[in-house]
Amino acid sequence: MSVNPIPRVSNAIADFKSKVYGKEQFSQDFVRYFTIACLNSVFMFSVYQLFYWLDPMNTYTAEMAWFFSFIIGTIEAHYVHRRFTFKSTAPYGESLYWVIFVYSIILVLSTLTISGLINTFEIQYQLAWVINNCVFGLFYFVGLRFVAFPLEDASEV
Repeated sequence: MSVNPIPRVSNAIADFKSKVYGKEQFSQDFVRYFTIACLNSVFMFSVYQLFYWLDPMNTYTAEMAWFFSFIIGTIEAHYVHRRFTFKSTAPYGESLYWVIFVYSIILVLSTLTISGLINTFEIQYQLAWVINNCVFGLFYFVGLRFVAFPLEDASEV
């Protein structure tokens, strides 16, 4: 589980090259990912709105709402991506570890981004949420496919 992520990604890329993983399978994976990610986004946005309205920290309202909704959304997203998007056969704990690894990096970057969008560019908080998710969506897919659910763990091939 505590493997260095660089060799893990290198191994995943080598596996992609050595196995039949063409445009068709990539497209199928991405369409499943996109569909499930949209559903996950509805869930995460609902949690985001709830925390925004509750304002539990009474400071940095949008950023705190983003942070808490991100954590809750990560747990939910791991389950559905593991089961439906990538149909992973990897042990649950291992895939969760790598999802948390991938999502933690994105959490830091996306929290800084949403803060900049709201505070620097004065973009309305809901629009900033949408922009942030669109910007990081492809990073999620790449991180999930190459790190959290590499092809050798998938039952598809």
